[in-house]
Amino acid sequence: MKLVTVTNMSVLNDLRKCTDIRLVYPLKSFCVGYELEFDIEQIDDFVLVNRILDDNDLDLLEDILKNSNIKGIVFDDLGIIDVVKSMDITKILLLDHLATNTISINYYLEYVDSVVVSNDLTETEIRDIVENSKKTLVVNVFGLKTLMYSRRLLLTNYHKYHNLENESNITASIDDKYFRIVENEYGTKFYASSYYNALRLLDLDNVLYFWYDPIFLDSEKVLDVVLNGDLGGILNDSLFLDKATVYKVGDLDA
Repeated sequence: MKLVTVTNMSVLNDLRKCTDIRLVYPLKSFCVGYELEFDIEQIDDFVLVNRILDDNDLDLLEDILKNSNIKGIVFDDLGIIDVVKSMDITKILLLDHLATNTISINYYLEYVDSVVVSNDLTETEIRDIVENSKKTLVVNVFGLKTLMYSRRLLLTNYHKYHNLENESNITASIDDKYFRIVENEYGTKFYASSYYNALRLLDLDNVLYFWYDPIFLDSEKVLDVVLNGDLGGILNDSLFLDKATVYKVGDLDA
């Protein structure tokens, strides 16, 4: 089964027709890094909550979810475990840079139905984790790689300091490294410029969903990738699948 983030309204009906696809909708006011977000009344499948929440946010989220029609939730704030524990929905924990080994993932699986395996890992590491997990996992196979998330308004602060017109979605670079930076009122997210291509992992067993996150792509390319595995015309990279992150801080060769 595929889990596809709704990032383009033009393809929504096409994706809904596919029996092997579940849709995940970024929840309005509870996400960072997405231009398209949805009110809870618009969501009838999975909901995505990917920002850190305080106690007031958790209370608000609980009120929003309790009368919703969602079938599942993908989330990264551990406080949400308590919010959704009594709900009859599929609970998927998204820890991004932390779900990097079998022991910790199996621990979290005591509290949730599945965990998203970090895409900071090599192909060998991901395959080993999936094989040894006590429940089926979610595996990233396509999307922009998240490099950093901050609750600070980094773009706003930068533009204000340099007396520039504020922009909430920009491309930036350091030497020959390029990034996509996206900000809303809840924080700032940095993405790698190339799309993470891990379609080679589609042969894995013990997987609940293969996750496609086609953010910023036009409708034609979204359908090409999700339905046909066609990445033609899309800048993509295997990133850490072929390059282990074993460098020490300060290693100039890293």
